[in-house]
Amino acid sequence: MQMLDTKIDTIIFDFGGVLLGLDKPACLKAFKDLGCNEIEYYLDNCRQQGFFLDFEEGKISNEEFFEQLKNLVGNKVSQQQIEHAYLQFLTDLPTYKLQLILDLHKKYKVILLSNINQFIFEYCKKTYFERHGLCLTDFFDKVYLSYQLGICKPDEQIYRFMIADSQLIPEHCFYLDDGKANVEMGKKIGFQCYCPKINEDFRFLFY
Repeated sequence: MQMLDTKIDTIIFDFGGVLLGLDKPACLKAFKDLGCNEIEYYLDNCRQQGFFLDFEEGKISNEEFFEQLKNLVGNKVSQQQIEHAYLQFLTDLPTYKLQLILDLHKKYKVILLSNINQFIFEYCKKTYFERHGLCLTDFFDKVYLSYQLGICKPDEQIYRFMIADSQLIPEHCFYLDDGKANVEMGKKIGFQCYCPKINEDFRFLFY
């Protein structure tokens, strides 16, 4: 059993790969089944490329993104097929992790910091967080999303914005992220950090 440093007052969670399960191979296969072999260049668990990155930085709208994606895949494919293929990237947000966040929220300030686009985030908010009469604010004090801020991790600016906006003391923050570059930036800033393995149950850090 590992206990948090007693001075910790804020828990910062990455989303995809830490809370939400990801399956990049399934997504790549779904797109390749649609005839799109170029998709591998664009997708990554931590930071996207090309117009996928533009989408995560809020530089293009949902409509513009799916228009470009449709052009990449081929106009004979419907948007519904494309959306279905894209959502194969996601597996699940386990109930025990949702309960963990609710438990932590009683004792700590809990923050979400994620590289994510509007389409995926709105889908996840509705699918995972707005069940059983709950809403996002039941889980997190603040949510910092790359598409809203126009910056993606590991750019230091997104961390500095979060620190200033939430009035955080870096040495009092515990940060979980599955991206090594993101964790290194967190350490540089002064966070205590943990890099979970794929599908790891990290409740032992808190209980």
